[in-house]
Amino acid sequence: MLVRPLLAAAAAAALLAGAASANDGFAGITAAGLEFGKTDAVAMVSEDLRIGIDQIRVDYVFRNESAADVSGTVAFPMPPILVGTFIHAPTIMTPGDLDKANPLDFTATVDGKPVAVATDRRAYLLKYEEPADPEAPYVPPPPSAEYDAPGEDVTDILSGMGIPLSLDPETVMQALDKLTDEQVKILKDKGLAERDTYDNGPEMRWMIGWSVGIRHHWDQTFPAGAEVRISHTYDAFPNGGLFYWYDWTKPSEDWPSDPNADDKAKYCIDEGTGRAIKAALPSDPEAGGAHPGTAFNIQYVLTTAKTWKGPIGTFRLTLDKGKPENVLSVCMDGLTKSGPTSFTVEKTNYTPDKDLDILVVTADPAFKE
Repeated sequence: MLVRPLLAAAAAAALLAGAASANDGFAGITAAGLEFGKTDAVAMVSEDLRIGIDQIRVDYVFRNESAADVSGTVAFPMPPILVGTFIHAPTIMTPGDLDKANPLDFTATVDGKPVAVATDRRAYLLKYEEPADPEAPYVPPPPSAEYDAPGEDVTDILSGMGIPLSLDPETVMQALDKLTDEQVKILKDKGLAERDTYDNGPEMRWMIGWSVGIRHHWDQTFPAGAEVRISHTYDAFPNGGLFYWYDWTKPSEDWPSDPNADDKAKYCIDEGTGRAIKAALPSDPEAGGAHPGTAFNIQYVLTTAKTWKGPIGTFRLTLDKGKPENVLSVCMDGLTKSGPTSFTVEKTNYTPDKDLDILVVTADPAFKE
């Protein structure tokens, strides 16, 4: 009986949905740049990446530096998404978004013309590993790690039982409700699913332990010595949640350590940005004078650029915080204000060595009644 992995997956789902320094989070989806089978011929001449709370757009210029045409598959991958995440946490995505074949409305053009994009969907079961310190806080792996090790492919098991590879848990649970006792036992023994016996209500009647990975892709030829322009756009649905900023300066009886220390390290929040967050959020006397708001935690996997030849010739990143009164923080040297809500940095011969973690703090609620 593999109850523990399912319980661990459920707990991880709840934690993955939480924003930094928050105890009430909402779930979203991480995405990335384009991948290509490792090539020594096709270089990324330029990448113009624009990331906002609601949409992400990327414009690339590629050049085949060899004397022969190069053909292969260009792919836009999404890290495997734990279906149980959307049971244990709210999301700004609708059930219709989660049920769509193309949940992010991904579109692409090649040299200005729309390209027909195929979509693959697979289900994976991550191997549960006992943490070295069971008492330590759970730290999720970086999204890029999930590309390399998504887990055991269990697509055929689920499809053979008529279970759709949907991200919408209700769609999945309706299929699970129809299974025979024998099929339920197979899933339970495998660590894939079991009935929730904790009386959490009809919307939480199953514990689901598998993830769904979605990959959009198309075949592309890069002519010898020529440049190819590829652009793609998709909707952004970042993780986030309640956010509290504490006016902490030194240890006290109530706060022996800085409650925002993890945020400051992860998002490189300096003193000026901290003052801006404090000014943007109202003070709550009932929360010890903390300043509550909403955090959007946007992750973007930059390191997929390493599948192309050499460094990125010219890399331009524009981040948009949505409203002038919102506050943005990210670990990226050279970022300067380029508009009322935007910040831009440009780098040459750039090889990303880590992925982006972007924090946008707003006084606006994520969910409006």
